[in-house]
Amino acid sequence: MARTIEIMINGRRMETLEGKTILEVCQEKGIYIPTLCHLEGLTSRGSCRMCLVRVEGAKTFLPACTTEAKEGMVVITEDQELVSLKKSILELLFSERNHLCMFCEKSGDCKLQSLAYRFGLDHVRYSFNWRKFQLDVGRKYFLFDQNRCILCRRCIRACEEIAGHAVLTVKDRGPDLMVCADLDLPFEQSTCVSCGTCLQVCPTGALSDKYSAYVGREEHFDRKRTVCTFCSIGCSIDVLSRDGVPAKIEGVWNEGPSSGILCVKGRFEPFYEDRPKIKGPMIRKNGQLVPVDWDEAESHILENLKLLGGVEHCIGLISSRVTNEAAKVFKAFFGQNGYLIEGSGAPEGNATLSDIDAADVVVVAGINLEKDCQVASSFVKRAFNRGAEVVVIGSAGKNVDKRATKRYRNWNEKVTTALQEGANPVLLYGGGVDSQQLRRIRELCPEIKCVGLANGVNSRGLEREGIPLWEGKEIEKAVYVIACDETLDERLEFNLRKAEFIIVQSAFETSLTRKAHVVLPSPSWQERSGTYINTEGMVRRLEGATLKAGSTKPDEYMLSRLLERRMG
Repeated sequence: MARTIEIMINGRRMETLEGKTILEVCQEKGIYIPTLCHLEGLTSRGSCRMCLVRVEGAKTFLPACTTEAKEGMVVITEDQELVSLKKSILELLFSERNHLCMFCEKSGDCKLQSLAYRFGLDHVRYSFNWRKFQLDVGRKYFLFDQNRCILCRRCIRACEEIAGHAVLTVKDRGPDLMVCADLDLPFEQSTCVSCGTCLQVCPTGALSDKYSAYVGREEHFDRKRTVCTFCSIGCSIDVLSRDGVPAKIEGVWNEGPSSGILCVKGRFEPFYEDRPKIKGPMIRKNGQLVPVDWDEAESHILENLKLLGGVEHCIGLISSRVTNEAAKVFKAFFGQNGYLIEGSGAPEGNATLSDIDAADVVVVAGINLEKDCQVASSFVKRAFNRGAEVVVIGSAGKNVDKRATKRYRNWNEKVTTALQEGANPVLLYGGGVDSQQLRRIRELCPEIKCVGLANGVNSRGLEREGIPLWEGKEIEKAVYVIACDETLDERLEFNLRKAEFIIVQSAFETSLTRKAHVVLPSPSWQERSGTYINTEGMVRRLEGATLKAGSTKPDEYMLSRLLERRMG
């Protein structure tokens, strides 16, 4: 246990715990120290020199972010000489590259600009040495402008230490020093997976989101804490909206299953949805879908179900993206005739993703992480980066496979031996590992921690509700499909081709809605509220993330009305 020490800062005597840096102590005590390269959660480097402090007895100023507080230390965080020095540092930064704030997308939310205002920087005494660096705009979702980079290396450290990908580095020296990807490849040709972690940690306008560029500053946005619904992990996210329209998504550091890591699906892809939105109920009349109100849609559904023999002859199919609340109503209405379109495929484990951070042996089996669960791949890559043994069975994705210390086609004795020899082994698995195989592994390695990655977003919740997996049988009478905002596969359409009456509830127009007899609106990702059970078995609460949340009825709305009529 760390012992308590006493230090003096700016004439104030205060206690703190041994092992903390001067910066951590000051932040803890509410004493301001400027920083640029420092970010909580990243290894401190002290490269920007903005956090320099005066320490009694030291021959020179010391960076507060890397200097450990010692018993009896006397520290001055600000005096005339320190202020003058830090102002000069800012002037040098502004003189090295193009930081014309009025033209920068980050103006108003830029740490460099904020420090310039704080230190009263109204001119630069040094001659400008701007070199024209080419913009890297090859990535679909965000761009990199070297002209606005201050070489703080936050992005490099975050790429390796948080996201685990270790794509970024630096090349050249002196005024030509610049951040690059891999062996100086354009980003679209590199191993970058566009997770956006570097974008979120950049303190200036060097990295910019193409979708939200010039939409507004932090003060213009409504920030809503919710959960990502694009895989079964359920990462905590902040959705930033303006006038009810989502503009950007950010990970939440140190919260939720991923502690801030996001993937391209969760951070960017929701904004590039190009399918037309379904805004209200529609029924087919004379071969065409025409808008109606909810009452007419309800009556039309009941009349047609009665003609086909009643509700008992209607099959319900539900997407794993629905909330637990919708699943409960679905189960009550359809009973044994209700099925889950996509099941988890992976038995629930006894551990969480965070357990991988302490593992010395990580085995990945039965899942391509880069295709199906990029956030989980970050945990595996981080484990490799700190020296853990990574064993891959089959393929976990090209860039994960490259980090594997051992690879095998199938499970064998060597894999079991690696797990048994590990002090803290973790098995990360997908649908390729069944319950029986998992049971055998646990018997051979009693200490193993198992993390199962489900396929469907809320398939764990629907399975707990007792909704079985659909076996893909052909349906000839009536079917009610709750698709949410999912694009369903061709297999579903093929097995519904003979159905006499098709009801589809969807957020967007799809080929299936175009064949339906009744189409009902479903809330899209930013409008849905309720609870989920993620792949780890954790209940995650989803909040409508925009001001317009609730304008679309919840997924269970129509079924609740039909259930009332049925029970009544």
